[in-house]
Amino acid sequence: MRLSLPAASINIAEGSLRRQAGVTLTDLLVGTTVGALVLIGISTTYVLGARATGQNVEQARLNQEMRAVLEMMQQDIRRAGYWDYSAAEDPKIDENPFQREIGGIDHALRTGNLSGEPEESCLLYSYDVDGTSLIGVCAKRKDEDCVGTGSKFASEHYDQETMEMFGFQLQGQAVRMRTGRRNAADDAFTCNSGSWERITSEDVRITTLQFTITPAQTSLAPGKEDSGCERNELCRETRRVAILMEGQIRNDKAVRQRLQATVAVRNDRYFVKE
Repeated sequence: MRLSLPAASINIAEGSLRRQAGVTLTDLLVGTTVGALVLIGISTTYVLGARATGQNVEQARLNQEMRAVLEMMQQDIRRAGYWDYSAAEDPKIDENPFQREIGGIDHALRTGNLSGEPEESCLLYSYDVDGTSLIGVCAKRKDEDCVGTGSKFASEHYDQETMEMFGFQLQGQAVRMRTGRRNAADDAFTCNSGSWERITSEDVRITTLQFTITPAQTSLAPGKEDSGCERNELCRETRRVAILMEGQIRNDKAVRQRLQATVAVRNDRYFVKE
């Protein structure tokens, strides 16, 4: 027995078949391209975000380290020229040993530079750490003579119990701090003498370190207060030290920092103008 479908049913089935279709090669290529572009966009965004995050971390680290070094310099430079004259036998206001030259050794606040480095990239100064009124050459080690025979430091103005000649300098794209004499034969107090310790990390390059001293002198002669100094008059000199420091991360020159600060030296310098 043969069954037959109504004509309407056959027409519906044939229409459904005509409406069904697969994915063409063109559709597949377009879809693949769009998907690849989306993946590239996501990957690029991730890489840029990761790089920016890394630079932000490096920037924060550079900023923190340079500010810590700058703060250390500011706090110590403020003490330059301090003299506890109570221990001196016959103290005179213009004979502060930490503010003048003694036997060819200058202990006053001053700038200079290590050989091969820019001018004013080194600052030297001294102050009375132990209150003896004598300038400490270095901390004497057991069975060791810090001075040595014939040293310029072997005089009544010096002692061997402390180290009171300080400084900061730029050396090889690093900030270094003076920690004492180089050896027993080292009888100078300059930017090219002494022992210096690095205080910035290996990952940080200090490209600029500059110290600028701005002095202001006034006369202490009777009736001439707050006026300029003239010859043979007792003068007072106030000083301000401007510090400029620029640095960058060693492996990423895009991460940079520039810091500036001004230090008011607490201890004025007194001298008779020649």
